[in-house]
Amino acid sequence: MKYLQLVRYKNLLIVVITMLVVRYALLAEFMPLQLSTVGFILLVVATVCITAAGYVINDYFDVNADMMNKPEQVIVGTSVSRRTAMILHWTLNIIGCICGLLVAFGIAKPTYSFVFIFICGILWFYSTTFSKEPVIGNVVVALLVASVPVVSVLFEMLPLLSYPIDELRPMHIQFEEILLWSLGYTLFAFLLTLERELVKDLEDVEGDRTYGRNTLPIAYGLKAAKHTTMCVGIVTLCSFVYAQIVKLNDVSSLLFLSAFVTIPLIYVLYALAKADSSQDYARISLCLKLVMVMGLVYLIVERCI
Repeated sequence: MKYLQLVRYKNLLIVVITMLVVRYALLAEFMPLQLSTVGFILLVVATVCITAAGYVINDYFDVNADMMNKPEQVIVGTSVSRRTAMILHWTLNIIGCICGLLVAFGIAKPTYSFVFIFICGILWFYSTTFSKEPVIGNVVVALLVASVPVVSVLFEMLPLLSYPIDELRPMHIQFEEILLWSLGYTLFAFLLTLERELVKDLEDVEGDRTYGRNTLPIAYGLKAAKHTTMCVGIVTLCSFVYAQIVKLNDVSSLLFLSAFVTIPLIYVLYALAKADSSQDYARISLCLKLVMVMGLVYLIVERCI
């Protein structure tokens, strides 16, 4: 159980669900799927392993700050030795890169295997450098989370490049719909993750300050950090409401999204304005995570109706 907690198995489950939803509830609706079942499984394994490796190495380097912020959740150095954690990190990265290489060869695009190696490197530098800098670390995490649906779309669409134009026409691929939906999910995954990462910095400010992490609330003060977080929240809410009015304007979508996304986002802004303790920020962070999950649920429900 400690190893599962170390790799954030709940977050990994969300990654798997995201990739399944993008493939079967989004792409399958607008185009014939290109990856074989085995290829898709390898892609999921590669993504999950590299993500898990990122969580392990982040805990490895953050153990001192975490001992102060969340001592009951610290695993590296207590339940799992630092040496074992490092071995686990490299093992997961190697498995992920090998699976990514197999997927890339399977679609005759071997150079795209460097995507996985690049992400491994970014996760390492995030843990060692970026996470200690204001805003940069938050943006890096948000980009990595937003890349999950992008990876799914990318490796499904790439094989189509080898088709002659005459063979593509009978497939009736709705490129515009694929672009709109995938960009929409990518954008909101980025904004919600960025907002949540800023909230987590507010939650962990005491431990971060003690161990020299130069996060936004430490570099510019709690007030500035809270205002920045609220600005990101307002942009997220306004962008979502605009997309809801323009694209998702049927009655069932309006009711579902208003209840499970729009209203919770409004509540988050209200709660941020009132928050003054790490417990308050922890609740806001959980609410944002649930909003992300409900976004995936919506796509499933929308395709089933």
